[in-house]
Amino acid sequence: MTAVTYAQGRFPRDPGWWGMLLLIATEAALFAVLLASYFYIRFRDAGPWPPEGMADPSLLVPALMTVLLTASSVPAYLADRSVRRGDVERLQLYLGATLVLGACFLGLQAWEYSDKAGLFRPQTNTYGSLFYTITGLHGMHVVVGLVLLAWVLAWSFAGRYGRDRHLAVEVTSLYWHFVHIAWLAVFLSLYLSPRL
Repeated sequence: MTAVTYAQGRFPRDPGWWGMLLLIATEAALFAVLLASYFYIRFRDAGPWPPEGMADPSLLVPALMTVLLTASSVPAYLADRSVRRGDVERLQLYLGATLVLGACFLGLQAWEYSDKAGLFRPQTNTYGSLFYTITGLHGMHVVVGLVLLAWVLAWSFAGRYGRDRHLAVEVTSLYWHFVHIAWLAVFLSLYLSPRL
């Protein structure tokens, strides 16, 4: 298969796009299993959930984290649209904005971990193990997303992308949207559902 075959519409999407979609589906299944385990254990536990003394009285930090990650999806989307129009300067601006917002999310997550260390750790109990495993896994996905964004941004300065060459931008943006959606599931499950 050649690039011409893809451009003619016989295969409307590049194999790289399908590969990213398959990776996202696999990672989504992983998060689904972890969240299902969380709810299974939560509803099997006879005591309060989270256990006494482990509940965070304020949702301020996780809510700020959610706002940051939700906001970061906007410039990721705009970066993809900009490169499709051949506007590399806006691509770089939007990629930079996505990187900054994602890094701020990670900074807040690190702060939250240091704050929670006084209340519980992964080895404290089942709740602590689940909390740190799920949020830590998501944090690792954010790190991978930031590395991809930085890589795409660096290559954009080297003139690698344009109106007809933008697959890396497209799949990186797709991955970043997945990271955002996965966080919404984590936020609703771990932070909001115990309060309902």
